[in-house]
Amino acid sequence: MKKAFTLIELVFVIVVIGILAAFMIPSTRTNPAVDAAIQLESHIRYTQHLAMIDDKFDANNTRWYRNLWKIDFAGNQYDIVNDNFINGISTPVFASEPLTQDVMQNIDLNADFGVTITASLGCGTDISFDHLGRPIIGDLNAIVGINTVYAGLLNAPCDINLTNGADTATIRIENETGYTRRIP
Repeated sequence: MKKAFTLIELVFVIVVIGILAAFMIPSTRTNPAVDAAIQLESHIRYTQHLAMIDDKFDANNTRWYRNLWKIDFAGNQYDIVNDNFINGISTPVFASEPLTQDVMQNIDLNADFGVTITASLGCGTDISFDHLGRPIIGDLNAIVGINTVYAGLLNAPCDINLTNGADTATIRIENETGYTRRIP
């Protein structure tokens, strides 16, 4: 007597696999808002990392704080940049992607993911980080004096909301630490 699968057993296994696949495939649908949030969250952390490893203090430059690394929002686009402010002249230096060396300028969430930034509560359009990784809100070029810079330290968590139709995602930047995370 041969030991083999019967046709009915094979059909039953195929039906079970088909039922499992029908339940699994819809759960693999991606959420563009979450995908964009993951990218933006990563870029905020990268900006903070650049600020912490690239201390911009210069005793010969009274406005050295204008050189802090920042993420600069303009609508649905953002740049990772420091203004490289020397002797009254600003020459922007954009960060590069660590792996590809692509310049991190005019990153467009709407073009890449179809996502819009719907609200930026308490974050403003510029989020800079100091050498300790603390977030500073506001345009550093408009600030006069080091005491004014630290008056711009984030004093409450700020939320960045991303929307793609019914899909939404929120990124929270914590005050004092700059810890960045997605919140439900």
